[in-house]
Amino acid sequence: MFIPALVDLFKYKVVGSIFVLACWSPIDEVKFVKEFSRLGMSVTFACDPKILDKSPDINFQGVLYIEQNNSNLLDKVNRKHFSHWYKWLIISKEIPDALHAVRYDSDMAILREEIEVFDNETLSEKIVGTSLTVDPATKIFFDDIFVHPEAGATQHNWAYWSPRGLQVTRDWQRIRRRMDVQKYLFRIAAPVAHYSEDTYKGSFAEYLEDMTVLDSGLRCGFGATLLLIEAVNATGVLMPVRYWVSEEKNSTQAVLSSEEAELGGGPLRILKRRMEFVDFIVPMWFISVGFTYLAERESSSNMYVEPFTAGVWWSCLAIGITLAIAQRMASRKREDKDGAFIAVLATWLQQDASAVSDGLSGRWTFIVLSVCSMLVHAYYTSAIVSALMSTGRGGPKTLRELADSRYAIASEDHDFIRDAMFNVQTNWDELEYLKKRKMTSKFYQDIHYGVQLVRQGYTAYHAEYHQLYHYLYKFSDIDICKMQHVDTIPEAMTWLTTTVRGQWTNIFKSAGAWLYETGLARRLVSQLQIKLPPCRAALLAERVTFWDVAPLLALTTLGAIASLGLLGLEIIFAKWAKKDSRVLQMSNSEVSLIVIE
Repeated sequence: MFIPALVDLFKYKVVGSIFVLACWSPIDEVKFVKEFSRLGMSVTFACDPKILDKSPDINFQGVLYIEQNNSNLLDKVNRKHFSHWYKWLIISKEIPDALHAVRYDSDMAILREEIEVFDNETLSEKIVGTSLTVDPATKIFFDDIFVHPEAGATQHNWAYWSPRGLQVTRDWQRIRRRMDVQKYLFRIAAPVAHYSEDTYKGSFAEYLEDMTVLDSGLRCGFGATLLLIEAVNATGVLMPVRYWVSEEKNSTQAVLSSEEAELGGGPLRILKRRMEFVDFIVPMWFISVGFTYLAERESSSNMYVEPFTAGVWWSCLAIGITLAIAQRMASRKREDKDGAFIAVLATWLQQDASAVSDGLSGRWTFIVLSVCSMLVHAYYTSAIVSALMSTGRGGPKTLRELADSRYAIASEDHDFIRDAMFNVQTNWDELEYLKKRKMTSKFYQDIHYGVQLVRQGYTAYHAEYHQLYHYLYKFSDIDICKMQHVDTIPEAMTWLTTTVRGQWTNIFKSAGAWLYETGLARRLVSQLQIKLPPCRAALLAERVTFWDVAPLLALTTLGAIASLGLLGLEIIFAKWAKKDSRVLQMSNSEVSLIVIE
């Protein structure tokens, strides 16, 4: 009766094989394995929990524990084998004492059998000796085992099995139960970074909550950890550490790896070597580090710009042909018609056009043509000037070019800058070349002094770009237009961290996804991000598109149509005037004949 229920439960847990922790006779083990094999499940018996060490970490592993008298197998199980990667099923009258102190993320169920099955037979005989033919009214209940670090293990309704299969009835309650840690205390390891009691009057916690502090990346990470612990109904305590990722004990990476803290308050980039020590749970902050300097203008060899898009050029050709046709139709003399296209081209090129047609319509057409060409030239000239003002900056683009340039270098004094780039030997040839050529004993400078060096125009200062943005009010608009960057660490996403494969990793990831779904994470980042302001000249440095000149084209077309209307009126007026002259001439002739007679 039990075996089909056990198989269905493990299939629901998506496991491919099962370890059975029980000390049975070989005959009972063979019978048990045979019954499982009939239902398509692989089973391995073991009387020693060390067999779990052979389980791969990339797949879910089923573990069936069958309690026996005087058995202490659970006491010998490594604590890591109670993580969510191991799907446990406990067959016991009550929750074993050893399960009250296992991991929070454990995934365990216990078989709740209401019939007396443990009295007259051994458990092995009862399980193996049952037939696969089951009464349709039979129900076997499975309860969820929830383990809290302070309250211990508790048993809750979860699912039942019948001949129709496994019916999970309380899975949502199971999930919600694990997302509420019941005010458990989490330790947040945050690197002190730029904080110092000499420079800031207040505690480290006040420093992290101070909106005027310039260390936005660290404040973003700490703020995100506060949102996380609030989302899972926990409490937090700040644990200051000296370094971010140093291998020394007093670093975020070290305390998380040793489980001395549950959350890292300083966001870190994902690197392969760090994955051995920490898990990355929530993406939070973009970091970009490099040298900043003021560039000079380039030579005239880079003065070519393309202010107009292809659509604008084609529209200019179309409106030019339209105006030429209108000019030709509005011309009354043969020589004016022949010179219509040349007149349009000459005016387009802002040359003197002497072929202005006689008559109101011809003059109106020429006025429309002149205004249109004038505005097109104005667009073109404005686009060229603004593009040249916003581009045309020269200077090194790579670290090797910076090493060969006239610029001195300096850097912000930061532990990750020291330990990852400038105080260690790297395999980055360009960086090593730069260090050999330019690095001096005065390389590390305070950011306030570094900004002054950048303003002087002779030094490239190395820091996180976002840190420099707070000081851009000291730069003139011309300086901002000249500002150039050479990356050492291109823009990359940094993540909040926790203990690698820790017992809290799953709920932190779930809470982090919830922060993004609700918009809380993006709101936190937007409150702290300061973007580089563009120089005013760069605001005009955009190519003119078709839609920019669309109103001009529409008005010009209307003007051309109006010239045709004026031509029609002019023709009607000319015919009317000619008719009147004929009538007057005929009347004069009649008067003359009368007088002669």
